[in-house]
Amino acid sequence: MTKTAKKKEIGDPRTMRDALAAQVLGDIDTLLDKADAVAGAVNSSVAKMDETIRRLEGAGETYNQAVLAANMRSKKEMVAYLKTVTTTVVATTGDEQREIIRALLREAVSDEITTLKRSIAESSEANGSPLALRWMVTILICMFTALLSSAGTVVFIRLLG
Repeated sequence: MTKTAKKKEIGDPRTMRDALAAQVLGDIDTLLDKADAVAGAVNSSVAKMDETIRRLEGAGETYNQAVLAANMRSKKEMVAYLKTVTTTVVATTGDEQREIIRALLREAVSDEITTLKRSIAESSEANGSPLALRWMVTILICMFTALLSSAGTVVFIRLLG
């Protein structure tokens, strides 16, 4: 390029001051163009960030709903499991209690009958009682055993009921 062509591009500055001012104004114009481009890029970035924030909020809400649903499922499964276990334990405990009560009643009745048999045997040997008296004692023992069994049954039913 020649000096003449340069002067026409710059607008033919007459002094060094005019040339420097034209150069500064050109640089300022370039800076303003770049600042406008940066502002546009920032605005575009803000719009993209807003969209990203909206998407993240939507994903967060979806995740929150999924967690709540999973918690509710787990809660329902736990309640069902606890009901099953409780029912099983209650049934098993009831059966065990019934067996214990039966064993205790058998033992008590057995001990009482043994004691009564001994006392009857001792009294019949000592008295040499007749056959009718032995039958009467046997009937009394049976009645006593029946009453004791009935009382045990009532106690057993009240414990279960």
